[in-house]
Amino acid sequence: MAQGITVMLDENDSATLRKQVYKMITDEIEKARRDAGLDKQYLKRKDAIKFAGVSGSTFDSWLIPSHKIEGITLYSKKDIQEFIELH
Repeated sequence: MAQGITVMLDENDSATLRKQVYKMITDEIEKARRDAGLDKQYLKRKDAIKFAGVSGSTFDSWLIPSHKIEGITLYSKKDIQEFIELH
């Protein structure tokens, strides 16, 4: 069985460590939000399907309004949520 290690820090070092840990955690949360597309208002089809939590064929059958910009099709999260709430 492993023995624990006790580290004694003065108040200044403890505060510095807390700030570093807080920054690491908030940076990782922000990265996860970006990776998951939580901050995006518009989603590409693949991300829209994932956001809705359905298969591609089910999503396509919903006929959610889309916006084409320079050949890229985008779906509004708001439109997806409204469709789900109404049905």
